[in-house]
Amino acid sequence: MEIRIGEEEDIPQIISLLKISLGEALTPKSIDLWKWKHLNNPFGPSPILIAVEKTRIIGVRVFLRWEFLVNGNVVKACRAVDTAIDPAYQGKGIFSKLTLSLIDKIKKEGIDFIYNSPNNDSMPGYVKMGWQKWGKLPLKLEFHLKAGKNKHPLQPENWIKIEKLIQKIEQSNATQNYPKTNLKQGFLKWRYHECPLFPYYFLSDEENYVLFYRIKESRLGRELRVTDLFILNQLENETKLQLQRSLSKVQRLCGARFTSFSGTQYPDQKAIYLGSLPILKAGPLLTIRKVKEEFHPMKVDWKWSLGDLEVF
Repeated sequence: MEIRIGEEEDIPQIISLLKISLGEALTPKSIDLWKWKHLNNPFGPSPILIAVEKTRIIGVRVFLRWEFLVNGNVVKACRAVDTAIDPAYQGKGIFSKLTLSLIDKIKKEGIDFIYNSPNNDSMPGYVKMGWQKWGKLPLKLEFHLKAGKNKHPLQPENWIKIEKLIQKIEQSNATQNYPKTNLKQGFLKWRYHECPLFPYYFLSDEENYVLFYRIKESRLGRELRVTDLFILNQLENETKLQLQRSLSKVQRLCGARFTSFSGTQYPDQKAIYLGSLPILKAGPLLTIRKVKEEFHPMKVDWKWSLGDLEVF
């Protein structure tokens, strides 16, 4: 067995391995999705290692590049994603070997830490390799007893309307003094407009704020899922009221049974109100592994949004 760097020409065989190993029930596997995530990412192409038996790819391990701003400094991170082992080769330590080898590789590239949100099955393996549990994200829910009929548009909206606002939000990114994703130029367009998995929508006055959301079917019914809220200027009461009314309107139009807002943003913002139910520690479970010795990610007061974590 040989372990080597994954190349662009390996993508079709990698996609086939992902389908065989993971299926497509949760996330459809495609070349377009792979290229969006791992080649077009504004933070750079993903580090990829593959395990090869003769000419056959039997394992793949990928870390998605990400950047945060912490105390005005760029912190380079990776998120552990897209791992797959051929069913005929599982249980032979290939997953651990690929993961630890890729950690050695990114350490030489100056990556500070790794984060991800593993499931219960993979959690023990990550803990053995040095991951620590950061905890679950806060989750705010608001249930709508009288859901409307689904008259929500099926296609993404006119993104040209918020291009100037997005540019200003990305340019003002460094002036905000809390640990958050580094909004590099073009990041929000890549993250929300170009995502090939499903359409995202937005609420915005085109000057002061933009709220990104998507509509998701769940066991509890249709969900209006807020993923990010960016506020450029302090909102006047009339602007807050306008945003609240706009949110109530799309809740009715899409027939949402409930609205969710996961991440640390909801408790910190004063722009929207989602009822009196308490905030739950029931969002995604995050784990962290330090890579650079002098950086201590567990001591940072992270301000994660669902937009940092969803679909990856």
